[in-house]
Amino acid sequence: MASSVGEFSHKPLVVAVGPLPPPFHGQAATTQAMLDYVGSCVRLHINNVSPGSVGGIRGHLLKAYRTFLAMVQLAVKSTGDRKRVLYMPADGGRGMLFTIAVACIARLFRYRIFLHHHSFAYIDRHSVLMAVLGRVMSRSDTHIVLCDAMAAGLRSRYTALVGAPMMELSSAAFLEAFPKRGQRNRGYLQMGFLSNLIVEKGLDTTIDLLRAARREGLPVRLLLAGSSSDKRATQIVQSALLEFGEAIEYLGRVSEQGKVEFFRSIDAFVFPSRYINEAQPRAIIESLCFGVPVVTIARSCITSDIGEGCGICVPQDADFVSSALPLIRSWCSNPDSMARYSTAALNRAAMLHEVGVKHLAAVVKAFG
Repeated sequence: MASSVGEFSHKPLVVAVGPLPPPFHGQAATTQAMLDYVGSCVRLHINNVSPGSVGGIRGHLLKAYRTFLAMVQLAVKSTGDRKRVLYMPADGGRGMLFTIAVACIARLFRYRIFLHHHSFAYIDRHSVLMAVLGRVMSRSDTHIVLCDAMAAGLRSRYTALVGAPMMELSSAAFLEAFPKRGQRNRGYLQMGFLSNLIVEKGLDTTIDLLRAARREGLPVRLLLAGSSSDKRATQIVQSALLEFGEAIEYLGRVSEQGKVEFFRSIDAFVFPSRYINEAQPRAIIESLCFGVPVVTIARSCITSDIGEGCGICVPQDADFVSSALPLIRSWCSNPDSMARYSTAALNRAAMLHEVGVKHLAAVVKAFG
């Protein structure tokens, strides 16, 4: 017993401050997976600052209160441990004010900070808050990035981060490829769209692609999945259901098992997102894990994740529908081509996961 206690006491102290599900979104899911992994390697103290299902002003106040409690714990846990680390995902919007406040307390009590980036909003456009956060952190604090493009963007956008240590950690580290599915001969191509149903995620553009394919007489269906609290998105879905009839199906919100069934039932995942915070969409990596090629937009980490032969990344300045339609047409007429893309997607997912696991181990080692 004494040896196990001694072994435990030599583990680094890691105080984690960030959002955990619910609600379920990419950053929260990755943070939960990260903490599940490091929990056995360090002495971990978790501070969940998510407001949960509480929205509006009450939600902001609840997040502020939970952030304050996390700052208190940073102060309390600062005594008696020379190896102490703050692990924290960076907020992509005005919530970065909370991130800055926590970072200030961490610097005051001499924590080493590992800041996990999940947004391109402050990379594509300069953010005063991100500039402040970069200066609050010390030159020895580590920035965890999702891909090389994110690291390059941070360094080119913010002078304070030019020499800052950066470690790459793809969300693919937490997602594994599934066994290859059997070839389908059902007579049509099933496209899928899975997300929180908002226009910024590309819902309208996905339906435009379905419309263009059907006008050509292509045997294409669309499977929509995800919840919607956006009035405009709800209207778009309802109009599409009336317009396309049996060529479209809306599943609504799906469970984790429902998500598995979703990916197993589609042939191509369409995700033309223009969401400002989009960095490394979890659904794209999940799609590759199921051997489903992706039709998306070239931005953030998406281009490097897709790689060659796993789908298409349409340039941001090109027309998405006219650029994607030839590939959809090819898949409809050539099942062998579809099979090759599917195999490439599975191989890509396996490679991304293998590299991600190595990077994950390196990050945890750096904690010590």
